[in-house]
Formats: sequence, C-alpha cells, structure tokens
Amino acid sequence: MMQALWKKAVIFLVIIIAILQVIHMTLLSRLEARKNQRHQREVTVRGWDTSVRDYQETEIQRDRANMMKSIHQSSVLDSSGEFHIINYLITGELIKNNYHLKQDLTLATQTTINGLHNLDLLASAWQGVISVAVFSLTEDVPLAVETILHLRRCYQNIRYNTSFHLVYPLNGPTNNALPSSFPNVNSCDFLANNLQKLNVGKNYALGVAYPNNLLRNVARRSALTEFVFIIDIDMVPSENLHNDFLQFAKEKKLFSETNKDDKTVYVVPAFEVKEDATIPRTKSSLLQQVEAMEARPFYFELCWKCQRHTDYEAWQREPPTRKLDVLFEVLWRDPWE
Repeated sequence: MMQALWKKAVIFLVIIIAILQVIHMTLLSRLEARKNQRHQREVTVRGWDTSVRDYQETEIQRDRANMMKSIHQSSVLDSSGEFHIINYLITGELIKNNYHLKQDLTLATQTTINGLHNLDLLASAWQGVISVAVFSLTEDVPLAVETILHLRRCYQNIRYNTSFHLVYPLNGPTNNALPSSFPNVNSCDFLANNLQKLNVGKNYALGVAYPNNLLRNVARRSALTEFVFIIDIDMVPSENLHNDFLQFAKEKKLFSETNKDDKTVYVVPAFEVKEDATIPRTKSSLLQQVEAMEARPFYFELCWKCQRHTDYEAWQREPPTRKLDVLFEVLWRDPWE
C-alpha cells in the first residue's frame, strides 16, 4: 500500500517538474523575444531603416485631414491666453508605433515656417528622435500643414523620427488657400531652397512677437525621453553626438532611479561659422576653422557676456577625445544664454 503511494507521489512530482520546465522554457523564450524586439527598436530608431516604404498619397490625405481636424478641435491655449497650441499635430512614425525608448535623448527645436528648410540637415546630422514646435500666423496655418507633409514625403528620416507641434495666435485672419509660390507637391527637387523662398507673413510686421520661450517649452515638454537637447533649428550637432551622449549616460548611470531627480544641465559649446564656410562635423575640423577665423563662439559679438561662462578657451585647449565627458562643473550664473 505504501509502495503504491510512493510510486504515485514520484510520478506526480515528475509531472510537476516537467510542467515547471515547460513554463521555464516558455518564459525564457518570451524574455529572449522581448530582448530581440527591444534591440530591433534601438537599431531602427538610431539608424535609418533603408527599407522603409514610401509615403503613399492615401496616407498624405489621411494625415492632412487628421492635422486639420486637430487644429479645429484639439488646440489648447497657453498660459497667457494669446496663442493656440496643438501638441503632436503629427507624430513620427516610429514614435507613434512606440518604437522609442524612454532612456534616450530627444532633440527639441522651434522655428517659423520659413525656417523648416533647415530640418533636413538637422535630422540627418542628429539621427535620433526630434520634437519641433512650429510657429505660424493664423492665416498661414494651411501652409504650415502642407510644408510639414512635404518634408515627411521627401525625407524619410523626418517622417519616421520627427514629431511636429503647432503654435499660432489666438486672433488673426484665417486662410484656407496656399500661395501660388508653393512647391510642386510631386517634386522633392530643391525642396529646401523652395521652402526658404516662400512668401510667408512676417509676424513682426503684423505686430505679433515670436514666442521663443513658449515654442521651446512646447517642444521640450512634448519629448518622450528622459533627456532633451535644446538647440535652434539652424544649428547642426557635431558628428555622432546623439549616440555619444547615450553611451556617456549609460556609463555615468544617468538613467538610474538614483539620478532621476538630478538637476544637472550638460552644456555644449556652440560656434557660428561664416555663411559660405563648410559646416565642421568634428572638434578637430572646428578648431581648424577657428584658427582660420572662419568660426567663432556663438553670440561672440551680439552677447558675449551671455556665453562666457561656458569657458570656450578651456574647451578649445582640451584635445579631442573619442568619448564624451564632462570637462568642468560650474553653477548657473546670470546672464547665460
């Protein structure tokens, strides 16, 4: 009797062990699948997928309708009550499909419609997620929509990685017609030059101040990542800065919970080059242009006191290194642009 019970107990334990092994293998398989999926997302976000499909006309029409619907139904007012804000007027395809990582770095920028011609160069240099706040006069809102659609159609990196937000005055004339000078919708040739030449209403001429801080905050607050890199749209980040910062952040454990409430701002030195000069992509080439007087610190003449705390001289003396790192620490001082 006891022997029979022992046999049943052994058989029962064997079955339990077999079930646990199956569960264990299933969980391992799921974990591996999640790792592979996350790796694929990282690869897709941080390097352009050359097999991405074209922007179909049906998709353009759908996105246009959705954008106009958001403009008419989903705007909110800023704290002053003077401007409409439409967050996520249209979202980058990878971001919309959740192919983004919280532990990442978003480039946040702001511009008028005229300045959008800079976005292709900026997006190509950055190779990461971008948040753009666009300012438009009320009468030029349809033009802003078409310009964004043009950019998404002609530049895949913009369509997949860039989200647009719209800001326009509360009061102003409305207009549903596009200017006759608007680029041919079927052509991407010379798009940047054509956009630069658009005859868009000048906000200053109409007594509407450009809401710089509002736009910057709209772009920044709409970022979905833990870190945000804020620059003007006509600036170009140095080569591989996006990936270099992520590597720096991982090594310094900046994404850990212990650093979650850290209030450190990482300042990068900004330079301006002559209009006809080649844009340097590395520190070495930039220093060569500084030596040749083809480049100089940003706002060198306009407001040097706003930049001097960055200590450009110390940065220029430091030899170029392969890894990104902190050169020195300083408390915030006024003024500091």
